[in-house]
Amino acid sequence: MLFFRALPMATAAQGVKEDPLPKVIEKVLSRSGRGGVCAPAEAIRAAQRACSRWGRWFGGLDTCLTRSLVAGGLLAGSHEVVLHVGFRPTDRGADAVDGHAWLIVDGEALELTGLNERHEEPYESSLQLRMG
Repeated sequence: MLFFRALPMATAAQGVKEDPLPKVIEKVLSRSGRGGVCAPAEAIRAAQRACSRWGRWFGGLDTCLTRSLVAGGLLAGSHEVVLHVGFRPTDRGADAVDGHAWLIVDGEALELTGLNERHEEPYESSLQLRMG
């Protein structure tokens, strides 16, 4: 059932192509429906499924940013949610960018992409935006 709540938020998250991130967060939250989801793992799974399907069905974005926006929208009514966007150095020089988005929910980092950072430098948070 969460998939059906997450799908309209995945649609709103596609706005990252044209709109400033605070405006996209507003759109996502406006489509979140009733109260927040209590279990972060369920919100992550619903966000991954909704963004993946949206990307496959309509050619939209399925990225760490869109997934974080959707999961954050699902969790915002029941948790303290902060969206982080950060970057880290690359081995391809100063022109290459390696960026990532993630959530901090009630003080704990949630990873929505299965990213393994053990052998690479961590991302440095450059932007933090509260959701909800």
